[in-house]
Amino acid sequence: MRLFTLFAASLAAVNAFQQHPFTVQDRDTKPSFAPDTCPIDTISCQRTDVDPCCSPKNGLLVLSLQWDTRWGPRDAFTIHGLWPDTCSGKMLPEAGCDPTRAYQNISSIIGATDKALLSELNTYWPSNKGDNNWFWTHEWVKHGTCVTTLHPRCYGQDNYAPQQEVGDYFRSVLDLRAKFDVFQALNASGIVPTEPETGRRPKNTYTLVQFKQAIRAAWGVEPNVKCVGRRLQEVQIWFKVRGRDNYYPVDPWGQDTCRLISYQQKSTK
Repeated sequence: MRLFTLFAASLAAVNAFQQHPFTVQDRDTKPSFAPDTCPIDTISCQRTDVDPCCSPKNGLLVLSLQWDTRWGPRDAFTIHGLWPDTCSGKMLPEAGCDPTRAYQNISSIIGATDKALLSELNTYWPSNKGDNNWFWTHEWVKHGTCVTTLHPRCYGQDNYAPQQEVGDYFRSVLDLRAKFDVFQALNASGIVPTEPETGRRPKNTYTLVQFKQAIRAAWGVEPNVKCVGRRLQEVQIWFKVRGRDNYYPVDPWGQDTCRLISYQQKSTK
């Protein structure tokens, strides 16, 4: 029984390190990493001997973009989140990867240093429940703390300002949304939202194949497409990472939940 207990404890320690690759000492000491020592050509999930500051330990990520007719600009998908997964495609813990950085006041943290970023978040990352700070806090705690290249240690000696990684995480996701503009990619293939029809069942305007072909034409990979019933909900693009933060799209690891897709125009507010 004692041998079994010791084995179980050892296995738990290994699993904990895989999900949280920084030690308590790393978290509690002043950052001492030198970013310029990282190889620039490292591909996430290809090597296990790379410092997690140089290449994301959780190196398979999905950018989930929402189409909600109640929120956001009429000509843009808004952000649900950027979600790191393990290299085998497994989801990370619900509680995130670093309880010491489970900040609850994301709006205040960002607003104190970058009001332009805060304004952009309000436009392109709105909550469909009306509480943006709650939404951003949830996304940061569950997903942002799992981006190992944004750990405070990774900024290098004397280059880290407290909570700097928060703004950097949200900035990087906004930049990805702008670079991988799903609305424009669909539009370029002739897929445009139709006006909603009051009191009628949504039209089966497009097929899943049409959506996938449009995204492949833009970026060379297919997305996952999510629907509620036949109503378009989200388009998800998967990524790996070159170096520390050069995201590039890869073929999807998830499942589609659409066959025929109702893609309706957003209402004006």
